[in-house]
Amino acid sequence: MRCLVTGAARGIGRAIAQRLAHDAVAHGGAQLALIDQHHGELDMLADELHTLGSRALVLTGDLCDPALTPRLVAAALEAFGGLDAVVSNAGCAIPGELATYELASWDRVFAVNVRAPWLLAKAAHAALKDSRGAFLLTASISGTHATSPLGAYSPSKAAALMLVKQLANEWGTDGIRVNAISPGLTLTPGTAAAYASPAARRQREQRVPLRRLAEAQDMAGAAAFLLGRDAAYITGAELVIDGGLGNTLMGSLQMSGWQAAGAR
Repeated sequence: MRCLVTGAARGIGRAIAQRLAHDAVAHGGAQLALIDQHHGELDMLADELHTLGSRALVLTGDLCDPALTPRLVAAALEAFGGLDAVVSNAGCAIPGELATYELASWDRVFAVNVRAPWLLAKAAHAALKDSRGAFLLTASISGTHATSPLGAYSPSKAAALMLVKQLANEWGTDGIRVNAISPGLTLTPGTAAAYASPAARRQREQRVPLRRLAEAQDMAGAAAFLLGRDAAYITGAELVIDGGLGNTLMGSLQMSGWQAAGAR
């Protein structure tokens, strides 16, 4: 598989790259273009993937720059001769309440979470059409559940989910599948601070029906499925990977009065 992965240095993006390389061992390895701002960590990941027989192209840059995405795709195409998949995983969250949110913060969050995936998909369209490939976007359960105090994050992820549906609708006739994964509470370097307190971690784990936080590998497995042949008839879909958390709203309410009165 020839695949470009943004946000590949850490967390979910790194796990996806590792999973694709592992899955390709029996097929002579994968060709992976790895994009992130953390160059040193990308180099270490590239070395790891090389040991699995995969080829890794390390690319860096800030996805807020609209001119970057065409250059990234062009570099991958020059190195690999084509693309079978693109994983738009890089994301941005800037905390704050919307009443006092800075315009620059709003613009940056939307630039990374919505504009960059669109520009990446646009730049890769011809190559994905040639390969009848797949585009995968890492969204979030925050795209359907308002999340304080993350300001523009939830609105941007909601827009990203609609972008997936729109692209799937427009590009289906080109043989390109476009899907999203929406992680729930996931342990990554970016979320480590939120789970640093053992009490806070236990409280959050207890809200999840599976009684654990997700690992990045949980997302990687779902990503590999959506990029692979077993998902050949799936497009425009959001695969929610939250351990059942999104289904717990009513269960978290006090229901004893309802039982007495009879639910309607």
